[in-house]
Amino acid sequence: MPKKSENLQRSWHSLKPETLYAVEQLRGQLAAPKESLQDIIDTYLIAKRALAESMQALLRESLPESCPTFHDLREQLARKLSERYGELIPDKYLKVPYGSRVHEELFTILLDHQGSAVPAMMLRIISADSVHTERRMRELRELGLDINAGKAQGVDVYTLHSLEIDLGLLPSIPKNLINQDKGLTKVEKETLISRLG
Repeated sequence: MPKKSENLQRSWHSLKPETLYAVEQLRGQLAAPKESLQDIIDTYLIAKRALAESMQALLRESLPESCPTFHDLREQLARKLSERYGELIPDKYLKVPYGSRVHEELFTILLDHQGSAVPAMMLRIISADSVHTERRMRELRELGLDINAGKAQGVDVYTLHSLEIDLGLLPSIPKNLINQDKGLTKVEKETLISRLG
């Protein structure tokens, strides 16, 4: 698989000295004979931000520029949507959502560890936020991807079990898009949704 461009690699290398400096500053604050609560907290917050940015760049550097499996699964879904509902509802409700780069990166990490639990903390490095990570993972599961959420040794984990799409969730894709269309009346929404079976 092709690796990302050198831009992200330079990004990691340009962030590395600042991160090292921030961590050394925090170490100095923690080792100081007279501790200042405010100084420790301020230094910690700077180090935390620097570490988050540099670890995100480092992890992204290790990911391929594109994940063909992710795109293949989305194309399979698009075909199934078209086959099943193409003559029943307008095409604009047959689009496969959740195709952002963040969705792709999260899926790629799970695919690299297929069958094994991936700590949510690792996935949060990409999205930089626990709420965003949980939402993106829920969205991937809404597409019918076989991703389970659970706990292992007290830690939140996600596991991609197989590449088999759960077609039982297929109707929820156009249903969600119809419900989100503010240009439709309630009756129009109900009529379109009733065609999904």
